[in-house]
Amino acid sequence: MKTTRILTATALTLLAAGTAQAEGWTVTDFSSLPDRATCMGYAETTFNTYRARFGGDGFTGRSNWTVGGYDLQGEVIDGLFICADEGGLVAPFLVVYNYDDDSDGREIVADRLGDIWDEVVDGNGVPGGAAPAAGGTK
Repeated sequence: MKTTRILTATALTLLAAGTAQAEGWTVTDFSSLPDRATCMGYAETTFNTYRARFGGDGFTGRSNWTVGGYDLQGEVIDGLFICADEGGLVAPFLVVYNYDDDSDGREIVADRLGDIWDEVVDGNGVPGGAAPAAGGTK
């Protein structure tokens, strides 16, 4: 648990440093996954599926343990999946943040990403797939 708290604090500090005027945050915690590679792949698929369904000219960036989706709704809403390793399991969570005062827009994006994540997990890496897998919010 300490590792997750440290990673969360670090990620939020880094995000806040780059977005000092951010008006809001939505954080979603997902069920554990067996490894970081699965989490990172699911996160990237989630952002790609979001853009395919809802549009957007943004981009996706990766680090060793995070996947960021930028410009999810115009240039004001971004998201970050954090694939935190805790005791041999990966505890993924999503931070969606906005640069303006559109909290409703941020919540809609966060809900859509959460729903897509669940589809990806349920489809074993494929949105809308039929093969069950562990790690969703259900």
